[in-house]
Amino acid sequence: MKILETRSAGPLGQLYLARLSGARDRLIEFVDTVEPGVPKEKKWVLMLSTQVGCVIGCRMCDGGAMGWRGNLTAGEIVAQVRRVVKDNPGLDARRHPKFKIHFARLGEPTLNPATPEALERLAAEWGGPGLTASISTVGPDTPTAAERLEEMREVKDRLYRDGRFQLQFSAHSTDEKVRREVMRARPWSLERVADFGRRWKRPGDRKVTLNFALAPGQPLDPAVVAEIFDPETFLVKITPVNPTRAAEASGSSRLWHEAPPDVAAAQAGLRARGFDVILSPSAPEEIEAATSCGQLWSAALRDEARAGLRAGLLESECYVAPSTMHEKARGWMGELSRFKLRGEALRLRKAGLLVVDLIDFFVDRNSPAYLPQSRAAVMASARLLEAFRAAGRPVFFARHAHRDPARDGGLMTKWWAKTCRDGRAESLVTAAVAPLKGEAVLRKTRYSAFSNPRLAGALRKAGVEDLVVCGLATNLCVESTARAAFDLGLRTFIPADATVAHDEQLHLGALRSLAQGFSRVMLADDIVAALSSAE
Repeated sequence: MKILETRSAGPLGQLYLARLSGARDRLIEFVDTVEPGVPKEKKWVLMLSTQVGCVIGCRMCDGGAMGWRGNLTAGEIVAQVRRVVKDNPGLDARRHPKFKIHFARLGEPTLNPATPEALERLAAEWGGPGLTASISTVGPDTPTAAERLEEMREVKDRLYRDGRFQLQFSAHSTDEKVRREVMRARPWSLERVADFGRRWKRPGDRKVTLNFALAPGQPLDPAVVAEIFDPETFLVKITPVNPTRAAEASGSSRLWHEAPPDVAAAQAGLRARGFDVILSPSAPEEIEAATSCGQLWSAALRDEARAGLRAGLLESECYVAPSTMHEKARGWMGELSRFKLRGEALRLRKAGLLVVDLIDFFVDRNSPAYLPQSRAAVMASARLLEAFRAAGRPVFFARHAHRDPARDGGLMTKWWAKTCRDGRAESLVTAAVAPLKGEAVLRKTRYSAFSNPRLAGALRKAGVEDLVVCGLATNLCVESTARAAFDLGLRTFIPADATVAHDEQLHLGALRSLAQGFSRVMLADDIVAALSSAE
């Protein structure tokens, strides 16, 4: 980790901008801070990043506006603490009365597999009586997040007893429809949060916090909270919405120093039902210093957030997004129902997954070739990846990249104005579906992934006869790959919701050709179900 820039936040502490090692330009922020009016000798707070950007994309957060460029390792998380401790030689972190490590600057900690290990390493290095861990999460509705939370529960019970672990769920509203609008990634339902909280809290633990950052149009109904949550297990925190670029763009910004009428009414209603309620009004000095949640202070990351907001406008205009893909895909499958399904169903022992061209050239919001509808394909492809890996079946990646366009470009570089160059970060498989060690990644310079002759041999060696193909673009590289596979005697399965084209007509037209001529078109969830139910 290399520190690129620091900035003093005056009495509130110090802000850091760091570059992490790796092929991609990975920038993070972290903060050494205090609570206003509380000396650092009494309470010392660090705000760490767990991801580069954030995959959740809450509409008031500049970190989410950046997009997501991958997870930090446990070592990179711990390195942030080491740097801050080094810069405070007059304080002893191991003997400090309250040394709070808050995973809340950039990223969703439950979606980083390294978070539990980082918590263990923090306890090993600074495990004094004052060390307190704090995790803020929206509770993403994914198996990965659920697994991480269970792992953190075990770490808490073993290493952070006696109330030294603070768990906070960012609920934002008691209206489930509104909650899904606030967060790009689907969160756990409130009922599921309540169930997990009951299993999380043990005698001596802190209560689990429900945080409501109340923007206009985000209701907080005390009766709903009381119906779902136990005041012996949960407390409620109500906060303003800071004036970030994302909040201003979405109309979510809402500052207050004295509780507005609706906040005061919610507080009274919750207290009447037995809940502890914390109001956390806007602190001008925190907003000015950019130490508050959802804010960014460095020019480099603010520029990325600005680019992300511009990309968000493109995403709002494209034909499909993660939030609409399920409904859209059902409609496409209805359109394809007239085509007869040929061949056998997907066979687990012969199945393999090929991810085509989900590279940053098309997926990164800062790329000149950014395809905004690719976000929906990435999310469905990530589910397929998880299912194939869990089933122990092989996964392959194809990425389009030219080393010397004059020599290996062919008609491709004459046809398309923008060229992806090998060796640059843009040519890598995007972090959300990053290959694991041992998974084959094959470079191609033509539409079909089989233009790389190594692919056919790799599939034969792995015993793959049923090939699921997802990625970009439906009518170009995906369709060309499926046609080539058919000629080689491979049966192909195309998830309609894990591939996209430049517009809906091209996407649906390609699905029709695939369904009629050489592939089974399915939904990603049906493929996942077939893998999990097969013997």
